[in-house]
Amino acid sequence: MACAAALLAGCAHPTEEGPIQPLPPAEGRVNPGLGPDARPLSSGPGYKGSPSWSPGGDRVAFIVDGYVVDRTVDGERLTRWTTKDFVAAEAEWTADGALTMLGGAGAVEGRPGAVYRTDPKEEGSLGVEEILEGVLAMAPGPERKDVVVALKRGPDESGLSLLRAGRMERIYTETVRGTVTGASASPDGDRVALAVRPGGGDPSHELHVFDLRSGEALKISEIQDGRGILGAPQWTDRGIYFVAGAVSSPEDAGEPLYNLYRTAPEPGEPEPAPGVGEDFVAGGARVSPDGDRLAVVGRLNPKSPLNLYVLDLKTGSLDAVTTNEDMEIKTGPDDLAWSPAGTSVAIVARGASSGEPEVRAATADELLDAFYNLYEIPITTPEPPGAPR
Repeated sequence: MACAAALLAGCAHPTEEGPIQPLPPAEGRVNPGLGPDARPLSSGPGYKGSPSWSPGGDRVAFIVDGYVVDRTVDGERLTRWTTKDFVAAEAEWTADGALTMLGGAGAVEGRPGAVYRTDPKEEGSLGVEEILEGVLAMAPGPERKDVVVALKRGPDESGLSLLRAGRMERIYTETVRGTVTGASASPDGDRVALAVRPGGGDPSHELHVFDLRSGEALKISEIQDGRGILGAPQWTDRGIYFVAGAVSSPEDAGEPLYNLYRTAPEPGEPEPAPGVGEDFVAGGARVSPDGDRLAVVGRLNPKSPLNLYVLDLKTGSLDAVTTNEDMEIKTGPDDLAWSPAGTSVAIVARGASSGEPEVRAATADELLDAFYNLYEIPITTPEPPGAPR
């Protein structure tokens, strides 16, 4: 899905030779394809990702070139939590105001890493505490009170543990056959959906459900034909949604086509997600805090531009939130996040290059669309049936 070349708007051909005129500073300016009410949450250079909103919704944490920062939504204060050599892969805010981070070179490369935690009493501390090693994936529980972590137990085995306030709450003895690559807690917090890669070098994935009360694991689906699951499955009241796909032919190498699927939390065959259409190509997906909507970065068909969509799980309607033609939107599974109130989504995007040299009048720290940056995209909350207009 990381096919940025498909978003290029074409090369400009100047009618006569001459100096390249500098572009105006981009501070405060957002590409209209992201919507008139979109606003930047970061600026300047750096490879950014893994946005996470604070419990109060007034701050957003994210990763910049491997280190973790957060800034207030109004942009007045930036806090750095780790050093630049930290190598963070994912950051999640918990209910007590701390950041739980999955880090280490292994985690970035898909191997086991370690879970770290910030001290919520230390504002801007560059010292973080290591909680657990050998971590494959992590997932916040409902209301972000707990964190479920998947651990490597053997060559082709994974185990689960439950963290609360940065301390081990429970260690589960039953293991899952295979390597866990993503996890998502059920709405009631009693179970966890797991994306699992079996051993033997097969890129295909399986879906498992782990019961946090009984400590028992159950395989519910096999995702065959060499299809891998992108990121964590999303557990909703209307089933488990997940993005999966594979490179279909040698000509498509580097551009796998991923689709959005749905399955029940019991053994059975997944089905294409209702409402998105058979040509829809999905990237990252995240369920809303109320569990009724799914934010999806994707394309209406393989040749259309990437945009942010919201799938209403009650009605099956798919609405385009952006009408982007000129921005490269990151499609990583951790590159979008709902605000706690469910009124906006943070995405990561940058302006699509024309291939021509550009001269900017502003300093790098003031530029927006020249680099990947976070943007807040407002989401209209659907009115309930029969609501007065």
